[in-house]
Amino acid sequence: MLVELEQLLRKNYRMIKNELRNYTGKYLNSTEFIVLKVILENGPLKASDISKTIEVSASHITAITDSLVEKGFITRKRSEVDRRRVELEITEKGKEMLKFAAELKSEYFQKKFSHFTNEELQTFIQLLKKLNTPCDHSDDSENK
Repeated sequence: MLVELEQLLRKNYRMIKNELRNYTGKYLNSTEFIVLKVILENGPLKASDISKTIEVSASHITAITDSLVEKGFITRKRSEVDRRRVELEITEKGKEMLKFAAELKSEYFQKKFSHFTNEELQTFIQLLKKLNTPCDHSDDSENK
């Protein structure tokens, strides 16, 4: 039963990831979406702050922010407090794109779960919350 559960979790994760990529990917990829959201919610940030916040490598953030600058969604500017510090700031175009992509994601999930009853959705949410608790492996090595 657990093997089937693992397979279903993996299959559903890949399916949702691919469907979302097809739905919103021509505008923003998932990491670009998250970076824009973090900058919008926290104001101008250094790339290293974003890297720590979303737990990805600095080199990956550099590639993502280069793409976002090129698309006109963020700008790089020198900090007024410390001229050595470069901050990333979302542009109006970036705010509009973030809003549009969020609407697309919302539309996707509404369609995806439209055949679920409210009761099924509540049960599903409760199960996901339960699944979201960390697994303690400290006793596993002692049992072997």
